[in-house]
Amino acid sequence: MTAPHRKPRLSPAALAYLDQTAAAARQHGRPAIRITDVPSGTACCWCDCPDDDAVLGRHDEETCPKCPTPANTAVTLLATTQGNAVTYTLCDRHTRPWWTLQAAALDFPHDQPPPGLITAP
Repeated sequence: MTAPHRKPRLSPAALAYLDQTAAAARQHGRPAIRITDVPSGTACCWCDCPDDDAVLGRHDEETCPKCPTPANTAVTLLATTQGNAVTYTLCDRHTRPWWTLQAAALDFPHDQPPPGLITAP
């Protein structure tokens, strides 16, 4: 369990992939974002590793505290010329933090997530 003041975030590998995807999308034009449901039992792609673990290289498959909540949404970035660039599986708790990172990477407005990504409370 992480401290309540820490923000949840993607694993270092997923974050690097997000950066690569954003660079490819910028190179090939603005991406579209498709939101779909996922089959039950699909894992959320986020982890709860503290920042220090990632920076010091202690993030690995054995020690990573994966998000225990099953995903219920798949978010696919569609590059304009390449088709599917990447798909992320997210639980309700991690859709907003994912969008915050994605919006920053692609220079989208933070307060305008794609329709269907963040459900109203």
